[in-house]
Amino acid sequence: MPSRYRMFYDTVVRPDLLSKMQYKNVHMVPRVEQMTVSISTHMKASGADNPIPAAFILELLTGQQPVFTRIRRANAKYKVRTGVLEGAVVRLSGDNMYHFMDRLITQALPRVTDFQGLKSSSFDGRGNYALGITDWSYFLEVESQHNNLQNFGLQYAPGLGIKVLTSARSDDEARLLLSGLRFPLKTGK
Repeated sequence: MPSRYRMFYDTVVRPDLLSKMQYKNVHMVPRVEQMTVSISTHMKASGADNPIPAAFILELLTGQQPVFTRIRRANAKYKVRTGVLEGAVVRLSGDNMYHFMDRLITQALPRVTDFQGLKSSSFDGRGNYALGITDWSYFLEVESQHNNLQNFGLQYAPGLGIKVLTSARSDDEARLLLSGLRFPLKTGK
């Protein structure tokens, strides 16, 4: 069964964008192609932290098994060497992507204290959007597993990096698409 966000895109957002932007073909309407959710544990001055709890968090949030990432270049400031595990990444597409997007927008972001909206300046110029969440405990899946996460021995809560890849050709198209999908974007830059 398709997610409710997928059905919302197909029945509301897509026809709305088709009429607003006056596309000649329905296939020209921008869509969200992929979401990448990553978590990094190496940016602590004490050295590389254990990436296993980070992978467990990503698996809780996305429902997919993450892929571990390694450090490509040594950095003396963070006391890390090339080839050391640094974190994990999950690439979401299809219904899993829409399910995660639904939970992000309707459950996690409204629970953030003093939330002012997502920055409009985080577009990359090609229609893709990046956002970061410093505390992943706003997700209900993680909240229910809080005791298990403490047993893993996380020294600190690493943040989540979320990238939204769209088929939009410009930032304005992507901004219309994401605001149609109810991303709480700030109006000013």
